[in-house]
Amino acid sequence: MIERGHYNPTMRRPTRLGLAVVAVLLVLLGAYTAYWLIVARRITDGVADWAQTERAEKIDVSWHSIGVAGFPFACRVALENAVLRDGRLAPSPELRIAALSASARPWDFASWRLMAPEGLSAVLAGGGERPPLKLAAHTAAGALTVDPEGGTSLWLNLQDVSVEAGEAVPISSADAWVILPAKPPRSPTEPALGVALDLRQVGLPGMTSVLNDTIDELAFGITVKGAVSTGKLAQAVAEWRDAGGIVELDNLRLNWGGVGATASGTIALDRELQPIGGFSGAIAGYDQILTGMVQSGRMRAADAGLARLALAMLAKAGPDGRPEIKTAFTIQNGQMFLGPAKLGKAPRIAWE
Repeated sequence: MIERGHYNPTMRRPTRLGLAVVAVLLVLLGAYTAYWLIVARRITDGVADWAQTERAEKIDVSWHSIGVAGFPFACRVALENAVLRDGRLAPSPELRIAALSASARPWDFASWRLMAPEGLSAVLAGGGERPPLKLAAHTAAGALTVDPEGGTSLWLNLQDVSVEAGEAVPISSADAWVILPAKPPRSPTEPALGVALDLRQVGLPGMTSVLNDTIDELAFGITVKGAVSTGKLAQAVAEWRDAGGIVELDNLRLNWGGVGATASGTIALDRELQPIGGFSGAIAGYDQILTGMVQSGRMRAADAGLARLALAMLAKAGPDGRPEIKTAFTIQNGQMFLGPAKLGKAPRIAWE
């Protein structure tokens, strides 16, 4: 306030304080900007160094271009035409992603959000009697987490999936979880890999079933125990088997046309690298199976009626209140058994 050629200095204090606050904010913003740029450069260099390290382990990772964006509150790494090829096995599995982005907060690089809006594809080349194994998804998204001890967890959500091993199997959507321990297994009892899948609307083209041609939901988890060797696929699998490697199947859940099934068990490989194992579980909705067999002409109505009476005597109420039958499923000597009943030959795995 000006009075007779003088001014009141108290009126300038708020202005000075405001300028000081602005100056501090500018300094902090400049420091944070410098920090973000340094981090972005280190991310780019770190990805390149990681790819170089993996090449020494016969894992080839390449891309057409890489960039880092997302300032100020994210670090988003964008890769175009990314390809990963695992040369430790022959033939080498290959993964292709046209556009991949991974974003994290600048203060938390243990958790990354993944996006592949143009989808992904994977292939394992065929060999001998084994047809090529192919997987493709129209879109993909997920998350990658690294725990303090070095273990890695990956979650993926895939939409419009196609799996092909001689014949294409369409899947409406799928969730997949992959868990890698911090250290490789040192004994056959230690896990090398954990995988869980939840598949929805699995089509069965060309398959004649007493239910329908679409599985509503199929979910399960597997844990591979024992170190997996490198080299030719059949040789690597044989060495894993000889060292005592097994696969544990956990919490299998099947919903198919009103029929439900659950199971858990263990799978190993015999001398011919074919699966052997035993599973315990339960089946609900057996009435739908009998109805389908009658409608398809595979069973007479009178025989189905007798079967219903016999099964009803064995059934007990399950967790959801529906009657279910406890049973065991085994694979041995190339044959499948449901309890004491022989179902037929087990599908044969062609490793080469």
